[in-house]
Parts: sequence; C-alpha cells; structure tokens
Amino acid sequence: MKQKNPKDTQNFITSKKHVKEILKYTNISKQDNIIEIGSGKGHFTKELVEISQWVNAIEIDKNLCHATEKAVEPFRNIKVVHEDILKFNFPKNIDYKIFGNIPYNISTDIIKRIAFDSQSKYSYLIVERGFAKRLQNTQRALGLLLMVEMDIKVLKKVPAEYFHPKPSVDSVLIVLERHEPLILKKDYKKYQTFVYNWVNREYHVLFTKNQLRQALKHANVTNLNKLSNEQFLSIFNSYKLFQ
Repeated sequence: MKQKNPKDTQNFITSKKHVKEILKYTNISKQDNIIEIGSGKGHFTKELVEISQWVNAIEIDKNLCHATEKAVEPFRNIKVVHEDILKFNFPKNIDYKIFGNIPYNISTDIIKRIAFDSQSKYSYLIVERGFAKRLQNTQRALGLLLMVEMDIKVLKKVPAEYFHPKPSVDSVLIVLERHEPLILKKDYKKYQTFVYNWVNREYHVLFTKNQLRQALKHANVTNLNKLSNEQFLSIFNSYKLFQ
C-alpha cells in the first residue's frame, strides 16, 4: 500500500478557542466580503460568517463542502463553492479579503494566484513556518516576484498542537498586504524572466560585462549578495534600458 506524503495530509484546526484566537489577529470586520480558501469542515467558516458581511467558501472536496454547509446551516450570508481554488475566478468588481488554512503541497501555487490573479488588499493565510520565511526571502525568485505586489508579515505562530492530525512542523498566520505595484503591468513578463535569470546568477544572459558594471554602479551596489529591494529594482530598470 502506497504511503501518503505527510505534506498531502489535510490538517484541521477544530478548537473554537484556537479559531477565535487566530481570527483576532486579522482586521476582518462586519463590512468585509471574505473569500475563504479551503473551508474544510467549516470550523473557521462558522466564525467568519459571524464577523463579516459575506463569505464565499471555496472547497475542492465535495464531502467537505457538505460538512461546511451543515456547519453554517442557520446563516444566509454565505455561499459554499465546490471548486479548485487554482481554477477559481476571483471577482473583479468588489472589494474582498482572503482567509485560508492552505495545504502545504500547493502553497506556492495558491500564493501566486492570490498575488497575481486576485485584487485582495489583505490576505490572511495559515502556512508552514519555513514556507513563510521563503516568501520573505528576496534572495529567492518567489520573494522577488511577490515584493513588487505586496508586503508579507508574520502575525502569529500557530503551534502544531492546534491541528488534527498534528503535523510535524509549526505554522504561522501571515498577512499579504497589497501595495501599489512597483513595476508596470506591461513589464511583468520581462521582470519574471529577469528574476529567474538573476537568482540563477546567469548575469551574462541579462547584461554585457560593461552593462552589469554600469547597472551596479547606478544602484550603488557593493555586495551582490546583499541587495535591498530598491537596488534590485534599479538593476531591473537598467536592464530595461539596455534592451
């Protein structure tokens, strides 16, 4: 019999006390529309319908959709949607916030969808602690891609003991707060190409030796391994000029 990868296991937070404690770290209020990613058995959904105006609970598992519907039966300010969040069309014409206790194995894909396909100003996600660190690391491609769209902050540690079944790692509650984009939309594909070549240290693909020297001088770079976000964007802008 094939062993299940622990990263594919769904881990639920079932304690009402823990659910309420985690939600206190968000700024979700009665004026908010919420998109919940992965409603599971409805433990967070039950609280979200109480503290917000409207909830769209997106759940890929049909049985869990039924469990969520049962959990929120008396409420009318909710729609449970049986759909894969990676295929979900985020609304274009309303303001909303996102909340989710997201599966470890597709965390990167979900984060990219939130960053580049949604319009959410605030997205609150429970993620594995090591993954949160990777999101904030602008030496890595994902961190560099995200930093032009949003700031990422850790709000609270979520111990492994909060979950059933208990995972082997601790988690954290993070917020992705959208800011004004730091690059133009039309430059995004160019930026993506630049990022992947840069983190792979394929500088020769991006610049001639003289161009790289000029770009680094213009950005006041003294150490290639310690770039600020501003310096990195300055080097990207030089790259655009040299094209």
